[in-house]
Amino acid sequence: MKRRQFLKTAMAGTGIGLLPMAGTASSFRGAVAPQGYPVIADVDHRTNFSHLIALIDAFGARAIPVTCLVSPYDAAGRPLGPGSDLGRLLSGFLLGGNSFEVAPYLPDLAGLSQHFQARAAHDVVRDLRALLAPVEQALARPVVFHTLGCGVVDRPTSPEALRSAGITNVLTRPNRSAAVSSETWDNGVARLFGGTLCDLDTPPEAPASEQITQSIFYLSAANLGALPLEEVSQQAERFAEALSQHELEGSYSLLPVSDLQLRDSYQFKRFLCLHLVEPLSLSGAEPAAYEALRDLLKTLGIPHSHGSALGPEAGGAANGLWVATEAAPDGSQPEAIPVRFHDRPGAETPEVETARPLPAGIGLRPSAVAAEGGFGRDGTLTIPHRAITAPLRSEDLAQVFDGLRDVMVELHPAGFTSLSAREALAKLLQQLPRDGISAYVTVDTLARLVAPKGALPLRYRRTEAASPALLPLSQDRQEVTADALIEDAKIAWRYLQTYTHPETGLCPATVHSVPGGRKLEAVTMWDVGSQINALVAAHQIGLIDDKARDKAVSRILPNIAGRVSDERRLPQGWIRTDRTRWGNRDFDGSDAGRLLASLDNLRRNSGFGDQLAELVASYDFDQVIEDGELHSVIEGELKSSYISHSAHYVARAFHRWGITLKSPYDVFADRSEVDGRMALLESAARIGPYGAEPLLLEAMELGMSPESAYLAEVLFAAQLEDYNATARLICVSEGPINESPWFLYQGLRLDAEERTWSIDTPDMDPIYRTPDYLKDHLVLSSKAAFLWSAYKPHSHSERLRNYVRNAAVTNYGFASSIYLKTGLTTENYSDLNTNSIILQAIAHRLKAMG
Repeated sequence: MKRRQFLKTAMAGTGIGLLPMAGTASSFRGAVAPQGYPVIADVDHRTNFSHLIALIDAFGARAIPVTCLVSPYDAAGRPLGPGSDLGRLLSGFLLGGNSFEVAPYLPDLAGLSQHFQARAAHDVVRDLRALLAPVEQALARPVVFHTLGCGVVDRPTSPEALRSAGITNVLTRPNRSAAVSSETWDNGVARLFGGTLCDLDTPPEAPASEQITQSIFYLSAANLGALPLEEVSQQAERFAEALSQHELEGSYSLLPVSDLQLRDSYQFKRFLCLHLVEPLSLSGAEPAAYEALRDLLKTLGIPHSHGSALGPEAGGAANGLWVATEAAPDGSQPEAIPVRFHDRPGAETPEVETARPLPAGIGLRPSAVAAEGGFGRDGTLTIPHRAITAPLRSEDLAQVFDGLRDVMVELHPAGFTSLSAREALAKLLQQLPRDGISAYVTVDTLARLVAPKGALPLRYRRTEAASPALLPLSQDRQEVTADALIEDAKIAWRYLQTYTHPETGLCPATVHSVPGGRKLEAVTMWDVGSQINALVAAHQIGLIDDKARDKAVSRILPNIAGRVSDERRLPQGWIRTDRTRWGNRDFDGSDAGRLLASLDNLRRNSGFGDQLAELVASYDFDQVIEDGELHSVIEGELKSSYISHSAHYVARAFHRWGITLKSPYDVFADRSEVDGRMALLESAARIGPYGAEPLLLEAMELGMSPESAYLAEVLFAAQLEDYNATARLICVSEGPINESPWFLYQGLRLDAEERTWSIDTPDMDPIYRTPDYLKDHLVLSSKAAFLWSAYKPHSHSERLRNYVRNAAVTNYGFASSIYLKTGLTTENYSDLNTNSIILQAIAHRLKAMG
């Protein structure tokens, strides 16, 4: 059977969005003529339907196939139902036997990540099918879409994952006319760029060059309503007649877009997955039939899976498969693992029941509806599924494998207990690949072919796979004692006791306690916030009493009254610790958030409430907030501090004082759990690598938000993953080191498929970004280890904390960092933030222990 013959058979057998029609122009297409695809774009709820009917009728009268790119949504983005005017119109044309097909249109699709392309395709196919429900009901078969239209973006993302929803053809509608070009991906998705933007009153011309092999003629339905109906009808007749004449003269072979992938140049394949169901009983004819089927598939060399029957079962559970999306350590691809999905009341994601640990991967559920498929809100992949549970006639058996859609066919032994049934199956299975279209793959291979690719989906799946191992230790399994924590707190408190200035009450940011070393007397509002939190923590732990705390706070507060510059009073960028109320006139938005979080902490844990409210009210924050974004002030100029991993923490801190700010992490609204987490990973990746701060500070001071809780889970999972693979104790954050450039930002890169840790510096000098520098200067952050121990009591976080308390103790508090390469600490170099945050973490842990 040749490809062309297969096309006609497939169209007659199952719906593919182009329904059976009488006498189309394709019946006399030449093999040499350039392919021409007439397309009507901008078909939606705003379309003038009488004008659209006139246009489609002109094509139909000449049996010219036409594809309508349709948006099935209203002005508010809600799906239109089958009772809408658009639904009735399109259903009428599809049922009327015209040379007519529809395809979903998503203008911004190409700018989305693979995950959100797959999700958008799943949803728009579902919503367009719902719009055309009368067609499915009348014909008793689903409408299936293989084509999707989208608009132009500067750097389009790979459309590979669209195949999960059955989409294999992508039309990128151009902003201006251009020659058609195409791209094809390894999994068979083809994307076309270019095409001719046509005016209805200007009939298309013949190809200008013999090099042109494909043309797409785009007409916009949005432009029709401006003309009188009679004029539209006349222009449509002339336009369609010109196309018809071009085809008769051999200038074009006019085709529906659904025909696109069936040209030999694309080498399109539809994938068939066979699943052999194991018999439930050891007696009777089925065990023998099962063995015979296994031998048959082995003899034919057909890849397949085997196991329990898939699909829904009694009690609401469903049998499915779990597919690893990464190779095993030896490079092999693991087989799919049988699982059961339990849909939990009120939960968007199913509970996955499994007999063994699941690798990083995706859940796969079968669907008995041929048009259903793709990644739903719960993150599982649905693929069309047909089960042969009883003997079938040869023609019915062939129909099971019909169509162009990827499909899983489940072979139950009960359907093949007779030799004749198995012989019929063998004949069909041998015949199918000869059509030039069909190819056998295992279901796990298909899942990997259509799954969204890239660093972020991989990191998401790795985190999900690690989640059972990330559960915190129960209270009775925690080995740390209150006495040990208090001893650690006393060590951290030494720094503040030793270096706090007796007059200003301020403590220097860093101290290099070697001959010739110096104190960094300038502190930021971040540092001051840490010191205030340290005083609150020291009081909670019992290291100081009310009087000592209040005296220390009373000395600090006058120093943070702020400075008036450009007629606005704001906390200063930095102040001197050895001079009263002396500093610069800049303002740092991130540091201000840290200060406000600490003042809120002090307000809740002291009697300074009224004084603090007056202080915060004196700041002119309204003058540095634009469109919900907080700005820093650098040499008098406003600079947005929104694109930062601190922005979410800062927004929550400002909210405590009644000030509303936006956060780049606020992406969960109106999204499922899976989609929200993927959107958050994308937002965080755009900002850059991230570490423990201010992520875990949020938990200590403000209560953990769902967004930060998830990013913390991702980071902790990656650190544990690194330890399991390399035995390194990774614990990244920001902090000082005892050599140039003296301060490092360390974090996890989300945009790298391989687990990658990065280093950056305040001046972003490229000399500190080389692989050699990273290898030599990757450090374990002492304060981050205590933060993890306080936030997530876990065997690994205890391992981190124990390492620090054994290796990083100095006479003046805890050393800031421990170099991974050498195991040496910044022995004579410590800092205010490290010791303050350790105190804060210990107070948090002691409170949790009761």
